[in-house]
Amino acid sequence: MTQVLILGAGYAGMRTAKILAKKAPNDINITLIDKETYHTEKTNLHEVAAGTISPDRISYDIREVLPERINFLNAEVVKIDVDHKCVYLKGQDNPLEYDQVVICLGFKSESFGIDGVEQYSLPLDTLDAAKNVWNSIEQSVKRFNETKDERDLNIVICGAGFTGIEVLGELANKLPELQQRYQTPSIKVTCLERATSILPMFSKELGDYTLNFMSKHNINMILGAEINGVSDRKVSYKLNDEEKELEASTIVWTVGVSGSDIMEDSNLPAKRGRVIVDDHLNLEDHPEVYVLGDVAAVMDPTSNRPYPVTAQIALSQATYAAKRISKTLDNKDFDEKYEYHSLGTVASLGDRDAVAETSLAGKTIKLKGYPASALKKVITDKSLYKDANISTMLKKGRYDLWK
Repeated sequence: MTQVLILGAGYAGMRTAKILAKKAPNDINITLIDKETYHTEKTNLHEVAAGTISPDRISYDIREVLPERINFLNAEVVKIDVDHKCVYLKGQDNPLEYDQVVICLGFKSESFGIDGVEQYSLPLDTLDAAKNVWNSIEQSVKRFNETKDERDLNIVICGAGFTGIEVLGELANKLPELQQRYQTPSIKVTCLERATSILPMFSKELGDYTLNFMSKHNINMILGAEINGVSDRKVSYKLNDEEKELEASTIVWTVGVSGSDIMEDSNLPAKRGRVIVDDHLNLEDHPEVYVLGDVAAVMDPTSNRPYPVTAQIALSQATYAAKRISKTLDNKDFDEKYEYHSLGTVASLGDRDAVAETSLAGKTIKLKGYPASALKKVITDKSLYKDANISTMLKKGRYDLWK
């Protein structure tokens, strides 16, 4: 029987599995493999990290939502041998063979070789990591009444990229509540960003709106800061050629991510865990290997640079790959090349605020405030509906927050 393996149950993996279940020929065996038993809506990790929602709101059991014809294997992929068409799993001597494989193994936090990052800062790349961030913040604030150590009331967010901004937006709304609960002085939040502006995917107007939001909520944005080291409760950086330091009990690292280490461990032509794919999302010289999501580098023909890795492009890739695999296995031609068309971008600033740019009838529409926030909620609910089911959307969606 023809074997299709899907490696990873993130956005791309779940969407690929759901579509293949409907479209692939009935005599195809499809197996989804993931080291976790649950799927995490990683675009919402910032909410857990700031303590604004519980972890179960952004995760669900994979087995409960998969179609019956999809096999689920709870195992950890350690190596992919594309020459011999097999996948090695942790703790198992015999590899799994495949006829088609979809690699969507996700991302990890990237330290960029900066001293102390992995030892002394908290990443934000998994559900457990997000829980660790919130636990550090809450325990530090709670501890202040015993220690009187001002560092316990200091939080440093390293990086003002998409994730960093969304964490800051959540904290702006959550920290006053935390301060009141433990009856402490003001909690100080500082963000260090190497670039001299933020959110380059948005217009200057929306970038300025975001900076004004931070200012109104007493979040200190230090732009042009080059971080050169992290140590115990301390971040060192350079600003205008002057060496500086910040002390804090909670240091969150959101500077950047890279694809899974498995890509390079498998001797694939990866750079920072990402492989350049061809016009059909295949690995060069391996039309049976599809690479999607955070481990794929899809070139933008306009800029000749890889598209930014987002959940949106991962879902788009999965839809294309599943359709093409189904046609191929049904012995039907499918020569259409993959093309990506962005539907827009939304960055949340807490529960009731956000910035967004989207397209309508060929025109770019800019949204800010509550309308942008409502759009973010719609996107979250749509993802839950398509990749899980309507029951999961009703239980874990954002519809109840619209009031």
